[in-house]
Amino acid sequence: MPALQARTSIPFPRIATYLERILASLAAHHLTLRPLPGGHAVTSPFGGRGHLVPGPGRLDITIEAPDGPAFNRLKHDLTSLIDFVAREEALVIAWDGDTAGAMLPPDLRVLTVRQVRDVTPGVRRIRFTGHDLARYDAPDQLHCRLLFPGEGNAAPEWPHLDDGGRVLWPRSGRLASRIYTLRRIDAAAGVVEIDFVRHAGDGPGLRWALRAVPGDVAGLLGPAAHGPRPASWYLLAGDETGLPGIARILEGLPATARGVALVEIAGPEEEQELARPPGLEIRWLHRAGAAPGSTRLLVEEARRLALPADKGGLFFWGGAEFSALRDLRHYLLKEAGLAAGQCVAFSHWRRGMSEEEIATAGASSITP
Repeated sequence: MPALQARTSIPFPRIATYLERILASLAAHHLTLRPLPGGHAVTSPFGGRGHLVPGPGRLDITIEAPDGPAFNRLKHDLTSLIDFVAREEALVIAWDGDTAGAMLPPDLRVLTVRQVRDVTPGVRRIRFTGHDLARYDAPDQLHCRLLFPGEGNAAPEWPHLDDGGRVLWPRSGRLASRIYTLRRIDAAAGVVEIDFVRHAGDGPGLRWALRAVPGDVAGLLGPAAHGPRPASWYLLAGDETGLPGIARILEGLPATARGVALVEIAGPEEEQELARPPGLEIRWLHRAGAAPGSTRLLVEEARRLALPADKGGLFFWGGAEFSALRDLRHYLLKEAGLAAGQCVAFSHWRRGMSEEEIATAGASSITP
């Protein structure tokens, strides 16, 4: 069967301004990039592939895939990520070529709640079971998106991807969703654990988690977001939302790893027992009544660290509120002398903005 093929030529007057950010976003979402003369080849883990060729005032893209799910998934990845990174440009992305019709995302998995427990007063951990989870067991891809059916909906309709690469929600309506860290995964056993942070807001993910009981179902999409890279010294930093990622990274590092993990939490009651290499110290930073996202604890503690004299072997991973992460990354790049390639930083949230508001505003609202 011949491959499905499509193309788009996006009018893009400021393509040079955005190209590197677009490529970084694609790489962070499990797409493999390879430079070519005049452009880049992109390969999807689902079997699709394509070429990105920037030109004067435009970005030309051609893709092909062996089947409909892979075809529409690659369209979706390219359309949604380019649009999100360059939201201010109000791009028009229209695909020409073959069509496959509405397709379920090939990465969609249905998870079933098996256990609910509170790890600390502020963190609820839910253990799920599911099938065919091998693609999610990727140490370099830590995040996922959960889809939450409405209360009492044991057999939800799941979204599809249309021929334009856009999400097509079922007739029953849009499902609430949020991005989370895969705290623990055992693909062979079909087990996934997700930590939900109790916070002052009333987001759909927390509402769902607080009422979840064994037997409830949720949708799983992903994974995405860079994890650790080989290094001689590690600096990990985050608040409660970054803690699941830090914990998973610590568990996966070799026994010889050295470094420091800085974790901002509400108080001593939120400290967790974390497996870690003996040469990697954990420092718990307590807000002591201050509101989440309102302190400079992470950057101030980072300034007190005695970083290795040879900065070339240092790797930083951070996950926290936008302002805290922006300040920390600025210190590491502008004052401590790290290169951008030594840093992976994710703004897991921004104080005063919901995920829907961030989606509307685009990547600039959470880019540190």
